[in-house]
Amino acid sequence: MNKKQFFILGNPRSGTSLLRLMLNNHSNITVPPECGFLLWLAQKYNSWNVININKIDIDNFISDVQASKKFETWNISNLSLFEVISRNQPKNYIELVQCVYLAYAKLDDKEPQFLGDKNNYYINHLEDIITIIPDSYIIHLVRDGRDVANSYREINGISKAYKYKPTLPYSISEIANDWNKANLSIFDFFHNYKNYIYIRYEDLVLNSEKTLNEILNKLGLTFETEMKEFYISNALRKIEPEETIAWKLKTLSPLDPSNIGIYKKKLSLTEIEEFNEIAKKSLKLFDYNTEC
Repeated sequence: MNKKQFFILGNPRSGTSLLRLMLNNHSNITVPPECGFLLWLAQKYNSWNVININKIDIDNFISDVQASKKFETWNISNLSLFEVISRNQPKNYIELVQCVYLAYAKLDDKEPQFLGDKNNYYINHLEDIITIIPDSYIIHLVRDGRDVANSYREINGISKAYKYKPTLPYSISEIANDWNKANLSIFDFFHNYKNYIYIRYEDLVLNSEKTLNEILNKLGLTFETEMKEFYISNALRKIEPEETIAWKLKTLSPLDPSNIGIYKKKLSLTEIEEFNEIAKKSLKLFDYNTEC
């Protein structure tokens, strides 16, 4: 099928959903909502071989995909999945997985060259994803951890009635340790990897075209103005699922730089100093000022 793949990785509340929507608005890229079926079904289907493919095998795979957590948010029918798999005759597990992404792309009448996957869950499975799909691109998005801490706390005020509302820590020490660990894990694992792309949330918001071009140049693609109109597409087509939009409302509006550095107003000086002390290595590595 000759499709290339990338993963968007970042600590929760770092703008990974924003980046997903921006990239998904490119005519040659598809990035579906979160779902970890790629990892969960790998062991069962890693011996997939087109020579022995039959309707029962396809039906079993489709059933397992449809049963995967959050996959219902993709709004893909069994028939659509079956048609894409039958047409492409995937020769291995990678191509089988990519058929699912292509079925999602069909919702926008796309035949993309690049298939993306955004999921913070993968932070704990870095070796697994790169083993399953070798030579894929890794886009590491980092946001100032102090602003992440403020965002964590805001989410705690959202109703627990939402099925997929994330459970996030509230204390500064826990958030700082999580942020520090997540970003260092990604950086340490991939910084020497040839297809590693590191960007900052602040640059994405303040200099979106330049930052997006840093990614697109690596992928061999060119910038499209529609990428900056992600919020229009999201409002019209609900690209961010209703099940998760409650804590991602900013994806329905144009880029807003007002929350950059908001921690200076929302966190106490003591909390800022505590975060800086715990995460000082990462803050310095990713060029965030630790002067209070």
